[in-house]
Amino acid sequence: MLAAVPALRVFGDASRPLDQRMGNTPAKHRSHPPGTVRDASHSPGARRASRRLFALADGSALAPPGSDAVPEQTEARTDAFAGNYGAIMLQGFHWRSCSFRDVSPEANRSWYEECRGKIASMRSLGVTAVWLPPPSHSVSPEGYLPQRLYDLDSRYGTKGELKLLTRELWDAGIAPLADVVINHRCADTQDADGKWRVFSNVTFPDGPPDDAEPGALRDKSWGPWAIVKDDPHFEGEGGSDTGESFAPAPDLDHKNDRVRAELTAWLNWLKREVGFRGWRFDYVKGYGANYVREYVENSVGASALCVAEFWPEASWEADGRLARDQNPMRQALCDWIDRAGGTVPAFDFTTKAVLQEAVGKTEYWRLADERNQPPGLIGWWPERAVTFVDNHDTGGSGASATSDQGRMKDGSSDGYGQGHWRFPPEKRLVGYAYVLTHPGVPCLFWPHCMWRNDEKNESLSDGVAALCAARRAAGVRANSEVKILVAESDCYAARVVGNERELAVKLGPRYDPPPDLIPEKGHEWELVAAGNEYAVWSRPMRAE
Repeated sequence: MLAAVPALRVFGDASRPLDQRMGNTPAKHRSHPPGTVRDASHSPGARRASRRLFALADGSALAPPGSDAVPEQTEARTDAFAGNYGAIMLQGFHWRSCSFRDVSPEANRSWYEECRGKIASMRSLGVTAVWLPPPSHSVSPEGYLPQRLYDLDSRYGTKGELKLLTRELWDAGIAPLADVVINHRCADTQDADGKWRVFSNVTFPDGPPDDAEPGALRDKSWGPWAIVKDDPHFEGEGGSDTGESFAPAPDLDHKNDRVRAELTAWLNWLKREVGFRGWRFDYVKGYGANYVREYVENSVGASALCVAEFWPEASWEADGRLARDQNPMRQALCDWIDRAGGTVPAFDFTTKAVLQEAVGKTEYWRLADERNQPPGLIGWWPERAVTFVDNHDTGGSGASATSDQGRMKDGSSDGYGQGHWRFPPEKRLVGYAYVLTHPGVPCLFWPHCMWRNDEKNESLSDGVAALCAARRAAGVRANSEVKILVAESDCYAARVVGNERELAVKLGPRYDPPPDLIPEKGHEWELVAAGNEYAVWSRPMRAE
């Protein structure tokens, strides 16, 4: 039986602006007025069948006539990505990792060296892939305004330290993924008109010589032709943009054959010379999904673990509350994956939106959709969903790492992220209890599982470790079956069928578990992880 635990209510920080407190930052282009609800009959979910369809009677997967949707078991056998269904990802940095030496001077090592020292901890968690920060020289210290792509000496460490890290990760059976920022790029030289539109230190495909000076014009320089012509700030001379504009830096023209060829050459150089085995694509709203597919297929291949950051807008009620129906949001994710050829997964922002609202406001009824399936991307296309609780954009307090409010002190504060849409801090383990027991590929966040400097962080890390162990022991995979038993205001309960064992998960403050969770004689559940408002049990698979 579940031990009684006190209920916690977290209603968010009322002092923050509504758009930051409730969810994403405002969309640049809305198809409906802010604060209104879409007519369900005109939502993307209503216009188009989802990639993953289910029979209402028994929840089995369906393939309607003329559709490319296929039953789950068949897809697993033919899917090039199926080798990653059992993966556990780790975001191997946070927003302030680039300032590691500054805020933790006693460490006297780079961030790459810090990561290398944690490889044993990664292995004990069962991590199979680590998403590392943007590797190239950047105008911003965090790496998201790249300039000299082949210059790998950054605020995170040196090229030599990076290569040593990737090699030791690979030796440990962990695939290193690079954060690939190719929507935009900062020019380093002004053109004849005085505009910053010349990228001089390029020298594709073999990279610049070691003694190349920034700004030196070279044979393979890029000019205004590499910037989209409709960039409102940098006035490029290339083709039209294939996505949304990014104001801080010139948007690259991915329609241009040379741009694509030389970016592909750079990716292959990172794979061959540095040791990366996959990519996390930043801000894919900024360029066509078909190009993401091309970059993957022409570098690491469709069988590699790659993931795209496509952050669609959630649906909101007129009073500012998250709408119950988030089908338009997850349909946008499905549509992007389809445009990328169905081969590249995306971060499941829909699951994050619904889960943190359910947990933070004790509204667990949100965790079942109209078909009694998970309400996020994992309910429609789990094999292409990467789930998470927080990341460097959403988590943290948003305070500067060097301020009194944001200083990390090696992990004792929340100054490690931009705080755009953070999960309720007191309920993070409830969030992990969901994503680590459910389908999709889960992605852990470094501060939540690698910091053990005080009691608070040690408890969080231990809780995540126990949940990772439960997932691995049960053999839960991206395409595992979920049966939702209860989804009511104060309780969510579900069974998840792994390859080795069956899990039962209960979230929320309600004391009494559903009847289906009561231990049965000769086939009893074993409690394998528990904490404030969550519990996970495991039992062997039933003999057929």
